[in-house]
Amino acid sequence: MSLFRFFFIRHNQLLEKKRKAKVDDLYREKLITLLYFSFKEVSVTELKEDKELVEPKKGWQKRMLTDLILVLKADKSFEMDGGIFQNKNYYNLLTYTKLFEYWVSEMSSTNSNKAIRALRMANEIGEGIQGSVFSRAVYHRKGYLRKFARMTYTRFDSHEPYKFLEQDFDDQFNEFDKKRLHYTLNEMNKEHPIPLLTKWISQTTKKNYKCFLIKEMGFFRQYEGIPYLINLFESEPDLTIQCQIIETLGELKYEALVDLAKMEFSLASQTLQTSIILGLASLKSKNSLPFLSEAYQSTQFNDIKIRIVELLLEFGKDGLSILISLSEKSRTEFEENLFDFALN
Repeated sequence: MSLFRFFFIRHNQLLEKKRKAKVDDLYREKLITLLYFSFKEVSVTELKEDKELVEPKKGWQKRMLTDLILVLKADKSFEMDGGIFQNKNYYNLLTYTKLFEYWVSEMSSTNSNKAIRALRMANEIGEGIQGSVFSRAVYHRKGYLRKFARMTYTRFDSHEPYKFLEQDFDDQFNEFDKKRLHYTLNEMNKEHPIPLLTKWISQTTKKNYKCFLIKEMGFFRQYEGIPYLINLFESEPDLTIQCQIIETLGELKYEALVDLAKMEFSLASQTLQTSIILGLASLKSKNSLPFLSEAYQSTQFNDIKIRIVELLLEFGKDGLSILISLSEKSRTEFEENLFDFALN
């Protein structure tokens, strides 16, 4: 790094710190009172008349004020001190300070870093932004920005908030995409329970996306979708999707998963056997104990044996008695070491 570049970066860091302190000094106490301790709605007109609450004019002021507002919104200590978060004042504040307009304009930036930061802020703000403002970013040429925009779009389209799920995702649906979309669905679910995801599972042709939606059914406890998952398992040729269905059925506490496991386990691949054990671990039903004993003896994979032993240990005395019985039938040095470790 050149000396000039070093001093340039250092100058910017110091300037950023100074600006942040200035915004903090100017707004923090006023915002705490407005957002937690006013206990009444303060209109946009009233905010305009407050000479001490200055509307930010510069881009850096708007960015840093947004950051400060979101930090205060997430701070639960004020509620522990007797405050109550005032949602109407929060909305009115964002309107008065024109932070809505600022982040919407940033979404249209040709600078992809600015655009994606604006999308992230829109997600964090969570109020007052219409789905239509994402129309340009949804078709952005850069894949990661396009996908992020589509995930954000699902949350703010007031007419059809889930319509985007019908449009499918790109082939490269990665872990980052999953986390972003899960966050969006989870935030929407806080406002209203999300609809049954089977509709979009049926429509998509993308394996990773389909697996993600099936997993989300488990997270959101969509029990009414169990019959659909059973039928899909019976008709779906893809092993990865089959595995996710089994694991989700466990999350949904589907007791008949034990019977399904009995039918599938002995002829299943190592991958499917692993998912069966993971599904039963989530189910954690004593009805699975006889099967786990049989599965241990029938599997040829040492990794599966380890998983079964670990699961049996979670059942306390009932699992321990099965482990002792299995240990007496151990045939290899590996099994002897496994039981020696588990039982001592």
